[in-house]
Amino acid sequence: AAAVETFAETGLAGSSMRDIARRARIRVSSLYHYFPSKEALYREVQDRGQGDVRDLVLSVLSKDLGLAETTREMVGQLFDYLLAHRSYVRLSYRLNLEEGVELTGNDSRWLGLAEGFLKPAELRGLVKQIDPVAFMVTIDGLVHWHIVNQNLYRNLLGKGLEDPEVAARTRAHVIEVALRTLGLE
Repeated sequence: AAAVETFAETGLAGSSMRDIARRARIRVSSLYHYFPSKEALYREVQDRGQGDVRDLVLSVLSKDLGLAETTREMVGQLFDYLLAHRSYVRLSYRLNLEEGVELTGNDSRWLGLAEGFLKPAELRGLVKQIDPVAFMVTIDGLVHWHIVNQNLYRNLLGKGLEDPEVAARTRAHVIEVALRTLGLE
C-alpha cells in the first residue's frame, strides 16, 4: 500500500526505496530484503493491481451470465474496484505518462480475454463488430477518467464520487456506454 501511494504520487523516477520504507514505517533494509530494487517493487505493484482485476473478471466470467449481464457485471465491478482503490487510478495515469517506464506485459493477456469474450458473440451476431483493443482502451479510459474527475463532479453537482448517489449514477452511466458500444442496449 505504501508503494502504491508513493508511486502514484511521485512516479517511479520520483520515488525512492527510502520514501516507501518511511511511509510503510519499516526499515529500508527490510524493504530490500523482499524487493531487490525499486523497479522490482514497481513491477510487484503493477502485478498486484492487474491480479486483482484479473480475479474480478474471472469471477464474473465463472458465473456464466448472458452477454449483457456479463458486460454489466465486469464494467461495474471494475468501476467499484478502482473507486475503492483510487491510488491505482493515479498510478495508471503516471504509468502511461512517464517516459521509459515499462508495463508488465499483461496487456496481451487482456486483449486475448477481450477477443475471446467478444469474437464469438460478434460471429453469432449478438454484438456489433468492434475492435477489441479500442473497446478495452475506451472502457478502461472511461472508468479511470470518471474516477479521477472528483473536482469536476464537485463543481457541477456540489458533491463527488464519495457521495453514494453520484457514484451509483456514474457507475450506471459507464455501464450503459459499454453496453451501447457493443450494441447490447
